[in-house]
Amino acid sequence: MSTPAHTLQAITEKYRTRFEPRYRSKINKDQWSALNAITGCRKGQYGELGTTCSSCPYSQNIPQSCGHRACNQCQYGSTQDWLERQLQKQLPVDYYMATFTLPSELRALSKAHRKTVYRLLLESATKTLKTFGLNKRGFEAELGMCAVLHTHSRRLDYHPHVHIVIPGGGLHRRRKEWRKLKGKYLFNGRALAKVFRGVFLKALNDAGLPPHKSPKKWIVQCTKVGRGKEALQYLSRYLYRGVIANTNIVADDGTHITFQYIDSKTKIRKTRTLLGEDFLYLLLQHVLPKGFRRARDYGFLHGNAKRILRIVQWILKVDIENTTQKEPQMKKRMMCPKCHSIMNVIGRHWLKPSPR
Repeated sequence: MSTPAHTLQAITEKYRTRFEPRYRSKINKDQWSALNAITGCRKGQYGELGTTCSSCPYSQNIPQSCGHRACNQCQYGSTQDWLERQLQKQLPVDYYMATFTLPSELRALSKAHRKTVYRLLLESATKTLKTFGLNKRGFEAELGMCAVLHTHSRRLDYHPHVHIVIPGGGLHRRRKEWRKLKGKYLFNGRALAKVFRGVFLKALNDAGLPPHKSPKKWIVQCTKVGRGKEALQYLSRYLYRGVIANTNIVADDGTHITFQYIDSKTKIRKTRTLLGEDFLYLLLQHVLPKGFRRARDYGFLHGNAKRILRIVQWILKVDIENTTQKEPQMKKRMMCPKCHSIMNVIGRHWLKPSPR
């Protein structure tokens, strides 16, 4: 596998001296932390792992990764762990994807109050779906939902929205039965958007953040996305990785950065070119507030509803034994570059800070 010609870390190191004087006053503490993490990842800033060969005298110190969710070198393992947990919850039904988008008129408010607005966006979207599930004639059941917050478009512009994956069925608690949903669409998108608008604007007012203006027409998309595994794999690609992969950074001429993306409407591959410092600022807009959970489960998919989920899986004849007993994953072993024997970890140490 070839190494990308341009990496986010190299670009961060190269353009940071031009970025700081221009954008120092425009980014917050969390964004500074992300910038520092990306710059220092696997460079010794986060310590080194001491290893020694099990068969020969060879030893090696391996710089540790930062683990920051904004760093595109990290989080692959976290993504796989999340996907494995979700696959333990999958059901043999059709799955639907609902996408709730924050209108452009409210994005300035969102930037100024990120943590509050992001939380209300998730809560309002899931509340709207829950209401539709309980009120749908002939269904009237509680939904299970897995929601993930995104803040960027494919062009990497600031574009907060929530993707929610919903199994095609729900629990009717009063009758203690599972009810199945059918059809290409879970609910009508226009009807969802109308209710979502009211719920979210009320939540903003209750939080003391009334918007100056709001469009009358909001956008909610809702469609069938296939069976459980395919839908969850689709969602997992957005969870823990950085905003942009190194393979999508196609050029760096010393002043400008060019990256590629696939246009959401035409599906054609396009490119966008920005000054290096502007490119860094574009990425840092998408750093989430510290401690904010971008992925959340609701209803019978929530972590506290394991007993109910097991009953649903039993009703739907899911192989519960194989579902609940996750086989331990084999970790990739480090091999000695000299004799190809297994390398053993002997400890971890921190580099002494350089004198100022």
